[in-house]
Parts: sequence; structure tokens; C-alpha cells
Amino acid sequence: MLFSGACEQQIKAELRGLSLLIDIVNQSPNWGIENHSERPFLVSRDGAPGISVDIFESMKARILGGDPHLKISMAMKEVCVLIKESDVLTPSTDSMISLVLLGNMDWPLSHTPTTLKKKSIAQKELPREFIADDIYYNHTDHEAIEASQHEYAAGRHMNAISLIGAMARRWYVCRDWPFEVIRPLIAEVLADYDPSHVRQYIENPECLDDDLFIQL
Repeated sequence: MLFSGACEQQIKAELRGLSLLIDIVNQSPNWGIENHSERPFLVSRDGAPGISVDIFESMKARILGGDPHLKISMAMKEVCVLIKESDVLTPSTDSMISLVLLGNMDWPLSHTPTTLKKKSIAQKELPREFIADDIYYNHTDHEAIEASQHEYAAGRHMNAISLIGAMARRWYVCRDWPFEVIRPLIAEVLADYDPSHVRQYIENPECLDDDLFIQL
């Protein structure tokens, strides 16, 4: 990262916070740091809907532009999390640590930001025995989802959905995830796709097993 002209104190504060963030995440069963791409992401590992934070982009936005918001997404959609006015000048890594601690407490409804309430509610609904340390979107998943979205935007709807079906089958075979975990994750990804296209694919899937994972 290049922070030309940035305040040295801000940079040091972010780096101190980053060190603490890594220590806390390493001790948490609910979070991980995905670093298989050019930029590391803070990712939730406690089931759907998945939450991810672009660590470096959040730090960069705070240091260079004073943006107090994290670069955060839930279920692959960007969300805005408002913070208290008194926290505007705190390092972005402090906000990430607060997010991690919320996840470690299983997202208490009374303390979870409004835009993340879906996460809090989901924790009450998903059976805990289906939540394992590796249930989260990894770099391969992000690439598959982006490829699917690209195909869908280009009008190749059936091919786009078939890529999601292939990802679901990979989760089932290679990661041994049960249907109860896979189906809501797949539903998240397909939420922005036209239901008529999803129905059309289910009626004539590329793989006959896809209808076990893709449902309306």
C-alpha cells in the first residue's frame, strides 16, 4: 500500500490495530483471514450470511480520505455500517476488532448494527452442529461467484447458474458440507438472479444433482 502524504500517526495506529486484530482472529473459531488473493479479507466462518471485510481497502480509505466506514459486504453485497460520531477518527482496524468481537458473541441482536441484523437472526436459525471452522467463502468461491455474475450480466443465464451448481457440488463432495448449510449459501448468491431463470435451470440442469442444492 502506498500512503503518500498520509499522517504517520494514523498509519502507526492502523498497524497496531492490525496486529491486535490478527491475534484475536487467530484465537477465534468464528473468523479467519483469507489471504490467497492480492488483498487479504477478514471473513466470517460461522455460516450464512457470510461477512467479509477488505482489510487494506478499509485501512487505505480511513488513512487517505478519512472515510469511517469499513469496506464490508454481507452475502457478497456491500453494506453500510454506521458508527458513532465519536469513533470517526479511530483506526479502521478498531472497527474490525469490534466486528470480530460481535461475531464471537454470536451476534447479539441488541448490539448488532441494523444493516447486519440478518446475520444475528441467522445465528438463531442455523443448527450449531452444522457450523464448522471452514464454512465460509474462500478465494476459489469468490472467483466462481464473480465468474457467474459476469456470465449472468452478459445474458448467459443458464451458464451462470450452472457455475453456482458446480460450486455447490464441490462444497458437498470436497468439504463434506450438509444440504442444510449449502442451500442457504446458494440462495444468497442467487438472490439477485431472476427467479424465472433459476426455475428454468432447475427444470433442465447441467448436472441432475443440482436441484438438490438450487431451490426456489
